[in-house]
Amino acid sequence: MTRKLIILFLVLMLCTASLISSFLGERGIIVNNQLKRQLKSNEYELDRSDMEIENLRLQDQELSTEDGSRSTAMSFGYQVEGDDVHVFETEDVVKDIPASSSAQESDEKEKQFKPWSISFILLISFCSSFIITLIVWLFTRNKGDSDDSQQEESGNFGNNFNID
Repeated sequence: MTRKLIILFLVLMLCTASLISSFLGERGIIVNNQLKRQLKSNEYELDRSDMEIENLRLQDQELSTEDGSRSTAMSFGYQVEGDDVHVFETEDVVKDIPASSSAQESDEKEKQFKPWSISFILLISFCSSFIITLIVWLFTRNKGDSDDSQQEESGNFGNNFNID
């Protein structure tokens, strides 16, 4: 009976460790889903950066011409020769630039799932396997004792030969 309990313990430990590892381990389902979300986010940021680079190239080409630089200078409020300049008093209001992108990145880093280490997974599987094996041993202990006593009383140990 003790061999069966040892085998039961080892099988349970192997099964629980592999199940926990497949869900919560370093290459588990939860980590893989998180990596997929991160990959989509990185692809989006890469596409957005590529579009910004393309827009900056177009602006650079536009500014290389004289008409483009003159229109850009006028849009920024520079004067052209012969223009009258009017200055109006305004309040210096500094608008806060929303730091939502940096706040989102810090929130995402905090929300990221930390995979369980293999030693923690083995500890949990050891404890759960030990408890289950102990419960099985407690249930089969009384039944096993009565079966052994009946077998000893009958004197039949598996051989049906009568040697007189």
